[in-house]
Amino acid sequence: MKNETIKNLASKKLLLAGAGHAHIGLLRRLVARRPANLDMTLITQEPQTIYSGMLPGWMAGHYELDEMSIDLAPLCLRAGVRLIQSSIAQVTAQACQLTTADQQSFEYDVLSLNTGADTDMRWLNNEANITRAIAGKPSTIDTHNSTVMAIRPLSVFIERWQQILMDAKHSDAYKLAIVGAGAAATELVMSAQVALRHINANHQVFLVCGDELLSSFDAIFRRRVLKQLKRHDVEILYARATGYQKGQLITSQGALAVHTVIAATGVVGSKWAQKTDLEIVDSGFVAVNAMQQSPSHSNVFAVGDVATRIDKDMAHSGVHAVHGGAVEADNLLAYIADAPLQTYRPRSRTLYLLSCGDKYAIGSWGKYSLQGRGLWYLKRQIDRRFIKASQLKS
Repeated sequence: MKNETIKNLASKKLLLAGAGHAHIGLLRRLVARRPANLDMTLITQEPQTIYSGMLPGWMAGHYELDEMSIDLAPLCLRAGVRLIQSSIAQVTAQACQLTTADQQSFEYDVLSLNTGADTDMRWLNNEANITRAIAGKPSTIDTHNSTVMAIRPLSVFIERWQQILMDAKHSDAYKLAIVGAGAAATELVMSAQVALRHINANHQVFLVCGDELLSSFDAIFRRRVLKQLKRHDVEILYARATGYQKGQLITSQGALAVHTVIAATGVVGSKWAQKTDLEIVDSGFVAVNAMQQSPSHSNVFAVGDVATRIDKDMAHSGVHAVHGGAVEADNLLAYIADAPLQTYRPRSRTLYLLSCGDKYAIGSWGKYSLQGRGLWYLKRQIDRRFIKASQLKS
């Protein structure tokens, strides 16, 4: 953002909903140069943001929890942003108003949504269990102390993963199934296998991935990943998970007895999106244009998993959350200053680093790919740089 644009910001209310990558990046920029006449508020459910890129490394024991956590209070204080800890219940865009779960009401001139989304649990065969699994609670049809749990929200998952490790220490042969076919599920399953095998060589992790694994990546990259899964002795089931009952994961190829099921099955829109007059598409995502701006309400912007581009077919991914978030942050301040908005144009090729559990990684750059321990340390350096820049002290 140019200096003259920041100087021209009028006295307006900017409301930030959610503390995803985009808003963390914006807060960091505001620390360096804080607009004097802008009233800013951040509303988020958790006091910390967990950096999801380091989650597999934490599961495998390579990081401590505080190494991947960003405390929001000192960051907001330095950025001149009011912090409200609550969850979003409703957005009434016509009235420029947001309501939280504890019935607080906030008016805004400009709203930015970076709340993430919910794990897609529609494969479960019981509606009540979908709600409970998203909340990280035991399945109501479980009778063997097993649980079905979603990868989101991360704060709940972290608590449950620590319990899984405790349970595994008291088991002779702990069995864990991870449901999903994307990069996130693949990273989780290798990290989980490393952690559980460190406890007991008899423990086993299964990957239930449907008909195809990593379908959005090229064949060479997929072959590299499959070799690493084999090296870790992960059992892959090319079957669709359809339900869970009595300690068994039900799949299209039969039942699998497991202690715990983790769902990393993509995303669906958050519950609050069912109660909004914003334009919503694709199972509850906020529609945005190339400027990350709502086509129905121009003073609302959204980025990350909460949003879906309506002008371009784009997957929900961390890459777009980071790069699109940078453009969205510029556009927020530009919109308030009546300056021109930028277009987010996804790069034709981006570096993707997939961790393999034991300080080993596979890198993808378009049709090219590499693997090795050096790539894991490169990923660690990138991740730590992001965290260090965001962990400001009050």
